[in-house]
Amino acid sequence: MLSIQEFLKKINTGSAVRENIPMGLGMGFPVLNITGDRLLVSVFYYRSVLRPNDQTLLMPPEYKLTLDYPSGKLTSFENLRLDPRYAKVNFDKPVGIFRHEAIKHLDRDGYKKAKEDLYDALNRLIAFLGDEGEFTKEDEEKLSGLYTMMTEPSLHPFYRSLSPQFFERYIEQ
Repeated sequence: MLSIQEFLKKINTGSAVRENIPMGLGMGFPVLNITGDRLLVSVFYYRSVLRPNDQTLLMPPEYKLTLDYPSGKLTSFENLRLDPRYAKVNFDKPVGIFRHEAIKHLDRDGYKKAKEDLYDALNRLIAFLGDEGEFTKEDEEKLSGLYTMMTEPSLHPFYRSLSPQFFERYIEQ
């Protein structure tokens, strides 16, 4: 099975991102969508502005991509600046600050470890969806706790737009 880490690396170096996403934008955490018998991975890309004293400004996501897993084939691309649903969003005004309260206590290594733990739990879910493993109630609670902790609350409306079902089950508490 292709891990989510390998998949994200594959798409970030692939033509869909290289041709459509400006350099320097950060990628949000992936969310899963099931459409028929297909597993899709959706991500958004956003700008951040570095500020002193660990106060990185987070700008609204500008692009949303949905890709087939594991092929990485682009199934949907959206430029949110051109989407009428986001007409009231000021893309040049920060929506939040990194690091939010839930992760403020983590140093660089702690953040990296929590991110790896999130991806490991997501890999267990992907394996389960592909009939290649178990995904227990404890796994679900761990994945939900990690997503809730790691995702920036100010970006939650954008995560919800990627996959309302996934958001409600694994991020919104």
